[in-house]
Amino acid sequence: MRKIIDITGAIDDGMWNYGEPFPEVHIRPLPPIAWLGGRTVGAEIFEGVHSQTGTYLETPAHNYGNENSYLLSDVPAEKTYEVPCVVLNVGMFDMDLEKGRHGITVQELEACHNASCIQEGDAILVGTGWGRYWFDPHNLDGAPYFTREAMLWLIEKKPFIIGADTARWDHLETPQNFFEDFYSANILMAGPFVRLEECTAKRCKLTVLAANFMHTSCAPARALIIEE
Repeated sequence: MRKIIDITGAIDDGMWNYGEPFPEVHIRPLPPIAWLGGRTVGAEIFEGVHSQTGTYLETPAHNYGNENSYLLSDVPAEKTYEVPCVVLNVGMFDMDLEKGRHGITVQELEACHNASCIQEGDAILVGTGWGRYWFDPHNLDGAPYFTREAMLWLIEKKPFIIGADTARWDHLETPQNFFEDFYSANILMAGPFVRLEECTAKRCKLTVLAANFMHTSCAPARALIIEE
């Protein structure tokens, strides 16, 4: 029997956002349509939606520029359908703005019950329970981040995709300087996710299908975990 977990964050007013110059999401009704005699219909305008709105999928072109790498439209949908996956749930971290952000360590990754199950070409998702802060105004400035050693550990596993439920992977005040290593390894980025803590299987499958936007390295996506 299959268990399917929707790990896509909701796109709605008040959700987390990267801040300026990224616009905030506002969903409003479509005004009356003149060519329908002034009728209103069940349709909405999604203001402020950008390539990194909510849960998204990203190629290395985000770092290198659209002219210097492949775009999201170059990634066939079947490549991100039912990708073998390992979810490493390192804990349920609570927000503590006084204490500061938690740095995810190699030791925490290795302590996961299924860390030894990772295979080359997998998707690796790291769960911290942060999805429950999706609508919290301090989602980013309180979020867990990856220490350099932890990210290099993940990269060394040679995955196809790395994702997490935290949106701010680095620490802006004390940068961990791992993004060049990440992008040069030609790994897709996915997330941030919600409900990763509900995945308990040692191995599962990940489907992450981005909206078919052109001329971009990343776009909002729907993501599912499938446990057999």
